[in-house]
Amino acid sequence: MVAFVHSLAFAPCAALVSRVDSPFLDCVSDDLALLLAQAGVDDVRTPFASRWKFCLIEDSSGPPRLNLPPLDQDTWLARRTGFAPRWREIGGDVGAAVLAWHAELHAGRAVVVVGDAFHMPWLPYHRNEHMAHGFVVEGIDPLGGSREPVLHVVDPYDNATAHGRAAPVSVKVGLADVALALGKGSWAVLDRVGEPAPVDVPHQVRTNAEGILAAGLDGSFARLLDGHAGLGREAVENLALQVWLLARDRALHRLWLVDVRAELRRMGLQDLPGRFEAELVPAWRKASEMAYVATRRVHAGRAAPRSVLDAVRTAAERETAVAHWVLETTRSSG
Repeated sequence: MVAFVHSLAFAPCAALVSRVDSPFLDCVSDDLALLLAQAGVDDVRTPFASRWKFCLIEDSSGPPRLNLPPLDQDTWLARRTGFAPRWREIGGDVGAAVLAWHAELHAGRAVVVVGDAFHMPWLPYHRNEHMAHGFVVEGIDPLGGSREPVLHVVDPYDNATAHGRAAPVSVKVGLADVALALGKGSWAVLDRVGEPAPVDVPHQVRTNAEGILAAGLDGSFARLLDGHAGLGREAVENLALQVWLLARDRALHRLWLVDVRAELRRMGLQDLPGRFEAELVPAWRKASEMAYVATRRVHAGRAAPRSVLDAVRTAAERETAVAHWVLETTRSSG
């Protein structure tokens, strides 16, 4: 696994972490936002925040889950920013991967890496929980005074976990200390793939609302609830993850609505950011908090309170109510 590099390679991006909406993004999207900022993209919020969707992934692997982050995110980023991540599997050859990262860093491109958080010493998940987690390598030091290179890691992730707080961090990590996290992982750099297409705000807002109403009509909200109605351990854990994703996603979308409030005013939707702030964001936050409590109860061998399902149902009803108002308002003002 030893990777011998003979020069410092550095593509600094730590100073750009403040431009990333870390409290609202998942642990890979925040890394991609950081790489976009390093690539010179001025607006690294809109590509992640402009869509308001409720789409389920339903298969035999377990209870239904949200399509968050969206499976088409890389394609969407390419369309909106002109950049797309080019993913590669590490395939067990960590040494070869480090040499490839070194070459990319020499070319001025930071690298996003996804591996097992259980073996990432800067995270509260370290030696506590296995899960996929992303971080950015902004530099590699040759040897670092030992037999292994030292990675300059930037991790924008921001989240209160069951094992402690994960906060944005820049840290130096010996390759040997993180190698176990990497073998089955993947990595990417951003490639320029075209010219960005700006978001058509009125079209996007209407498309968003139409999609939410469609999710209500096709039973997606109901199937999310039905798929977790038993409130067993697997169901509660999955529900907690899904509503956590929704709570962060809706809070992020509200930020974008504030950004485009001038366009919303012309559509008669000047109250939309406020409705998200007053109705949707608190509803999903409450559902997320209740789901977290439910997981703690289940882990302690006690029954999960069924009130968590009521909280999710309330949030879903508010989603469709706001979407209906959006479409009615735009029809009457257009």
